[in-house]
Amino acid sequence: MENGQGQAGNIDHLDYGCQLISEIYGKPDIVEWTNGDFIRLSHILYKKTHVQISPNTLKRIFGKIKTDARYYPQRATRDALANYIGYPNWDTFKVAKPLPPPQQAVVHIPVNPLPVHTMAPGGGQVVSGKTSVPRKYAWKILAGLLVLIILIGVAEYYATMNVPPVAAPEMVCRNPEGGNPHSAFFAFKGIDQVTESPDRFRIEFGDGKTFTLADTDSVISHYYEEPGRYLAYLKKNKQVFDSAAVYLKSAGWTATARMMHDSTRVYPIQVTDLFLGNRNTVNAAEVARAGVDTNRTFFVDFINTQPTDINGDNFDLITKVRTSPDRAGVRCSQVKLTVYGEWSQHYIDVMKPGCLHWCKLQFSEIVRNGRTHGLNFLGADLREGGTIRLRVENKRAQIHINGKLVYETAYQRPLNRIYGLGVMFSGVGTIESVTLTDLKTGKAFDGNF
Repeated sequence: MENGQGQAGNIDHLDYGCQLISEIYGKPDIVEWTNGDFIRLSHILYKKTHVQISPNTLKRIFGKIKTDARYYPQRATRDALANYIGYPNWDTFKVAKPLPPPQQAVVHIPVNPLPVHTMAPGGGQVVSGKTSVPRKYAWKILAGLLVLIILIGVAEYYATMNVPPVAAPEMVCRNPEGGNPHSAFFAFKGIDQVTESPDRFRIEFGDGKTFTLADTDSVISHYYEEPGRYLAYLKKNKQVFDSAAVYLKSAGWTATARMMHDSTRVYPIQVTDLFLGNRNTVNAAEVARAGVDTNRTFFVDFINTQPTDINGDNFDLITKVRTSPDRAGVRCSQVKLTVYGEWSQHYIDVMKPGCLHWCKLQFSEIVRNGRTHGLNFLGADLREGGTIRLRVENKRAQIHINGKLVYETAYQRPLNRIYGLGVMFSGVGTIESVTLTDLKTGKAFDGNF
């Protein structure tokens, strides 16, 4: 096993990695971490990386257990930590994330006043100050203090080692895959063991809906209404304790309508031969037959979810669309593109320039909105038709609108495998073509047309 001696640079990078992990975990101040945090992080790391790192090992890595030499973990452990941050291995992480430049320390040298000498009767000198302790007693005092410090350290070490393990809160979806619709059952363990806050646990189901758990809840269900890949999170005080993916597969392309301010239900649109031949849209009459009041604001989702061999961090997606013409309930002529990944997603909203306040985008962990980030580049009027292209290469994303590069960014958390596509219009829009391919293998999406 490697240790920390003679590896000052490696230890600095380890500390940097620990800080990034703490930020992803949701508690940047490592000093405030409790035993329960290391138990939960151990559980999360195993679920994400399939590498088992014990809570005590994590404490040594994070410097919470003091040793003669700073602990430096084995390569497999370092690779797992890097994978959690968003890199394939530790070496790649070190190259991609060099240490931030050190700040210049300001050293303050205390100025000690010189002893004051006074003349004693008879011409001798007396040095002012306290009488010094005899040397033999000083050594005894120092030795006693040293022994006391060692005993306290040993006691704290064994107290930490012998803390009875607290079960980390767990959330498991018993039936994570299904058709459309799907009732997913979530089972819970250990939610009554976390007493650091009186607040209750909450589930965010990934479809915009939430549920607050009681301490006695062990199983609950949730009704998913549309195809897609949903990431459900178990949270408390904005801190994520566990997560689960729920996947609703479709048989080819589907069309589903929703109404603004109506979160109680969706309206499947029954059409045949969608995106076959010249069948590239649904009309207002078909939407109305599904139960939608087309005189109000409504949205139509075209979704095709199927597991692919296309890498969500290296792909090219080109879509040709025509957004909704002006009609009752439609002002912004919005179109939204979504790429469903294994543990995250990419999406962008494109709207008429006057509606930029409502625009949003996401590339894995990077989320922006028009309200606070000024997404002017997503303003485009596509009522007469246009092209939107998403190109991602090695986790660097680009947005092209009508052949022009308008935005690019880099993200860290990998999307991994693509599980489908979604195209949403406000009102009635048309998809003229979809082309999704893997940049490295050339594999094409089965739903291309």
